[in-house]
Amino acid sequence: MTPRYSTLIFDLDGTLADTLPLIYEAFNDALSPISGEQLSPEEIRGMFGPPDNYIIRELLDAEHHEAAIERYVATYQRRHRDLVDLFDGMADLLADAQAAGTKLAVVTGKSRSTAIMTLDILGVLGHFQVIYAGDDVERQKPDPMALVLALADLAHDDPASAAMIGDSAADVIAGKSAGVATIGVLWGSPDHTDLLAAGPDLLCATIDDLRTALGFG
Repeated sequence: MTPRYSTLIFDLDGTLADTLPLIYEAFNDALSPISGEQLSPEEIRGMFGPPDNYIIRELLDAEHHEAAIERYVATYQRRHRDLVDLFDGMADLLADAQAAGTKLAVVTGKSRSTAIMTLDILGVLGHFQVIYAGDDVERQKPDPMALVLALADLAHDDPASAAMIGDSAADVIAGKSAGVATIGVLWGSPDHTDLLAAGPDLLCATIDDLRTALGFG
């Protein structure tokens, strides 16, 4: 078993874990007491990019920010164990990568508080040496800022031997800009058009495909 890359950078939502149902519920619990409406999954996915707390601040007047963010985090924490799981096979892949000496990082657009919560509850926080969340950086994916910082933190000076793994076009574009290999995955988001248009170096339909692509097959 020879790893193909010495550093792997993972997106979180839709790549490591199936968090979308929880995110939908948390956003609606945060926003609906003010808006009186329930947003569709498509509407919520359309807002993705900034961290969850930034999105709430953009959508609501300032007097509602604190309470709405508190509702979001409370629902996210309360319902996490009911609604969120790692994708099948991901725990073994991360364990195998860590055992092989591969450096592992997470770069996600979600807020640091919810990112750490998810990784901790799912029991994989300890696999990652570096985590960059959306509110850790000034510019979000598709800007490569967080990837460049993660590579520097890991003392990884050869981008060509690193890979960015994610389910969105933003992951692919950020990876290309940072000079790393890009691997698009199809098991997370139901929307693949933009991901495919971004042209990832590799495309994986299953975690078994990803294991093979990474040299752990």
